[in-house]
Amino acid sequence: MNAVDKLISTAEAELGYLEKKSNKDLDNKTANAGSANYTKYNRDLKAWTGVGSISAQWCQAFVDWVFIKAFGLETAKKLIYTWTNYTPTGSSAFKKRNRYIKRGKGKPKRGDVIYFYSSAKGRIGHVGIVYKVDSSKVYTIEGNTSGASSLVTNGGGVKRKSYSLSSTYIDGYGSVDYSVVTGTGEAPAPATVNLGDRELSNYTEGDDVKAMQSALISLGYDLGSYGADGEFGDCTEMAVRKFQEDHGVTVTGKYDAATHRALSDALAGKSPAADPSVAKFVEIQTGKKCFIRLGPGTDYKDVGVAHSGDRLPYQGQTAENGWHRVEHKGVSAWVSGKYSRLV
Repeated sequence: MNAVDKLISTAEAELGYLEKKSNKDLDNKTANAGSANYTKYNRDLKAWTGVGSISAQWCQAFVDWVFIKAFGLETAKKLIYTWTNYTPTGSSAFKKRNRYIKRGKGKPKRGDVIYFYSSAKGRIGHVGIVYKVDSSKVYTIEGNTSGASSLVTNGGGVKRKSYSLSSTYIDGYGSVDYSVVTGTGEAPAPATVNLGDRELSNYTEGDDVKAMQSALISLGYDLGSYGADGEFGDCTEMAVRKFQEDHGVTVTGKYDAATHRALSDALAGKSPAADPSVAKFVEIQTGKKCFIRLGPGTDYKDVGVAHSGDRLPYQGQTAENGWHRVEHKGVSAWVSGKYSRLV
């Protein structure tokens, strides 16, 4: 039996399991059935990993349980990267490693983890395991669902389901690297992704994220102390939101197609004098003012205030977080790129 077949076999053995109304008969598929979310999956995940709660909603706990049961703790963690009973965390683990396929951007395969978007919850809110894919449908085994044809995120049982590959219930798929189990070698490196090839959001990593961050910094947006590190964190999301607000793009915090077009236009419209190699001054933007500090960040002491239109001699250095080094009263100092630009 290969690795994928072992996973699916383990999941199929759980079909028909019903959640319990109390912490009793957890190992019996149908006894003490109820709607209080008590399951052996919650119990065991908590015991094995320390994660979760005995009476939490359990679709993600079921998926984690199946992988652990099939492969053991150490190998299972290499396959799905994290233990959690919260579906956004589970999907983010795949996204961070560039192993997440958005619906319509690629075809899933047997053994992948399928994530669903819940409009009621306003987020990824359900998860299952893919056991079959054909030309038009994806077939799943899910915990905490029902046999209804629609998406059911809290249905109380382990069931088989199926959906059209184009179903808007589907957010995407965690692409599992089974070479970890089969010993066929390391997974192939993800294809090079250029900025604009995919949507970027919190938890995304890659060279395209770094390119976006560098572009935002060059336009004067503050990405905090991390700078252009290739990881889409909270500071990057705040900068994207601010850029969207400044350029008339719907504010989502995600780097989508509209934001990419706006960023490309903003970069194309930059003055050649903004090149750090030829810039002479740092000019405070119209309507802005900011502190002048002894170092590139708000933790450093302020030594003055620069006002709208002020020009400070540029000393030829811009930090990764976008702060520009300037001369102020004969002393080397810094101003934030959020409020200034090179000229």
